[in-house]
Amino acid sequence: MIRALWAAATGMLAQQLNVDNTANNLANVNTNGFKKSRVEFQDLMYESLRSSGGQAVEVGYGVKPAATTRNFSQGNIEETGQPLDVAILGDGFFQVLLPDNQTAYTRDGSFKVDASGRLVTAGGLALVVDGGGTIPAGAELQIAANGELSYRDAKGQSVAAGKIRLANFTNPAGLEAIGQNLYRPTETSGQATPGDPGQGGLGTLQQRYLERSNVQVVEEMVNLIVAQRAYELSAKVVQAADEMLGQANNLRR
Repeated sequence: MIRALWAAATGMLAQQLNVDNTANNLANVNTNGFKKSRVEFQDLMYESLRSSGGQAVEVGYGVKPAATTRNFSQGNIEETGQPLDVAILGDGFFQVLLPDNQTAYTRDGSFKVDASGRLVTAGGLALVVDGGGTIPAGAELQIAANGELSYRDAKGQSVAAGKIRLANFTNPAGLEAIGQNLYRPTETSGQATPGDPGQGGLGTLQQRYLERSNVQVVEEMVNLIVAQRAYELSAKVVQAADEMLGQANNLRR
């Protein structure tokens, strides 16, 4: 019965984590480029008991969280009409510079132009653009499917302004989420492999569109119900084990 108490307790903790993860997915249902995640679990160690017949009987000690896996399937592509909104159609990530000059990666293509004429994220981080990428104030930016940037000068002539390159990973699911729609590589994800949009398996760019979250609300609600019921069942095991211990303590000769 003591085993049952601890095993059921690990189940309750695991399902609480499952609910927390589902809550985060639902909270980001309208976050640009957000990728849903799921928690994976593993059973704990087993104790082998010997019966009188010599046959082994194994009793488990519960469950533990093993990993959080992120699903990088394509989210819905939505037209915004904004010239600085860019969606990636296919695989790949935009590259942005963190304050410490390290590179982070994002699927959120909602960009702005800062006072220096650079393309930046909503959080003010500069987009990595080959060839500069400085846009004069008031200029109308054109972003080609292959990442080439251009704008028209005062004479109406097209002026090249650099090129957006994407990056991909051997195992994107291994990326570490660091907030602000950003990821950084880990040993599990492997190092970034930069390339031109539309080349080497990378997706193309679509100006005036944004990729939305890939969270499916109905699926998350079903996951929430399953986790809630599993939590309730583990709580009932704790209650049953407690009642059995109480009966054992109350035995009289």
